[in-house]
Order: sequence, then C-alpha cells, then structure tokens
Amino acid sequence: MNLRIGYLIIGVFLLFESIYLFMSGNLNFPMLILIFSGAVVNLSLFYLQPQFYQKDERIRIIREKSVFYSYFSLLFYLFVLLLLLYFNIISLTAISTVILIAGLTIITVFLSMVILSFVF
Repeated sequence: MNLRIGYLIIGVFLLFESIYLFMSGNLNFPMLILIFSGAVVNLSLFYLQPQFYQKDERIRIIREKSVFYSYFSLLFYLFVLLLLLYFNIISLTAISTVILIAGLTIITVFLSMVILSFVF
C-alpha cells in the first residue's frame, strides 16, 4: 500500500510540475515531455501495481499486447516526425527529437497497459 501512495504522490507532483512549466511560458519542450512522461509512468504504476503482483496469464497478455501496440505507434510517431522534419514544418535539434520519441514511447507503453487492463 505504501508503494502505491508513493507512486501517486510522485505522479501528482510531476504532473503539477509539468503543468506549471507549460503555463509559465518558460517552455523547455524536451524537459517538459520528460517530466510529463514521468508523471504518466507513476500514475499508471499507481493504478497497475496491485495487478502486476498477481503474475497470472492476464498480466502477461496485457504486457505483450502493450509492447505490440506500442511498436506500431512508435513506427507511426517516427513516420509523422520524419514528414514534419523533411518538409520543414518543425525544426528540432537531434537531442530534442530523441527525447520526444523516447517520451512518446514511454507514455504510449504505460497508457496502453492501463487501457488494456480495462479490456482484459
């Protein structure tokens, strides 16, 4: 129970921090996406933590399908980002691009686990 409360406290803190950074106008986008992805990870683990300790067939299926769906969403993210960079719609540095892809991948994996836990 203490572990779940820790996930909740850290997740809410990171969520409020990312909202504050976004609203303050001092927008450092790579830092913002990493903080927000940390919030999503912690809040997802807050929800999924009791289910992950069961180690049954349902959790194994949720993990497998989550990684499967995240793979195709990563391909979609890369394709869209490639088009946006190729046609000069956005201009990002290499490190910002890598951080954006990593943050989106982290968010996709954990949110797909939460969604799939509702389905299965």
